[in-house]
Amino acid sequence: MSELLDNTSIISATGIKIPVLGRVQAGIPTSAISEILDYEVIPSDMAECGEYFGLLVRGDSMSPRILDGDVVIVRCQSDVENGEIAVVAVNGDDATLKKVRKSVMGITLIPLNPAYNIVTYTNEQILTLPVEIKGKVVELRGKM
Repeated sequence: MSELLDNTSIISATGIKIPVLGRVQAGIPTSAISEILDYEVIPSDMAECGEYFGLLVRGDSMSPRILDGDVVIVRCQSDVENGEIAVVAVNGDDATLKKVRKSVMGITLIPLNPAYNIVTYTNEQILTLPVEIKGKVVELRGKM
């Protein structure tokens, strides 16, 4: 993904354009990155603090805070603090958007919508599936 981001970030008069890649499921994990759908602009000083990309949200497991059709701005990083919202890859390319809770037993992915189940992965599952944090959601851009 890093090569894709390096080749598609564009400097504009108002900041840095970053690609909006594929879709991230706010529900059941699904393939996250399929193509560049659009671009979003982030401030230049923000871009200096890491590598960023946008993802189009599909589903309602993170409602009422994050809605279907919104774009989240994600900073690439492999870890987040408890309670932060992250893009998490499960089984390789499948990704979901959830609040993360870590413990000595594993990682729990928590939807904001109570209609969805909380899913916990053991430390063994984290390694064998694998389950990987791809980035931290740092900004929500509502599109509705």
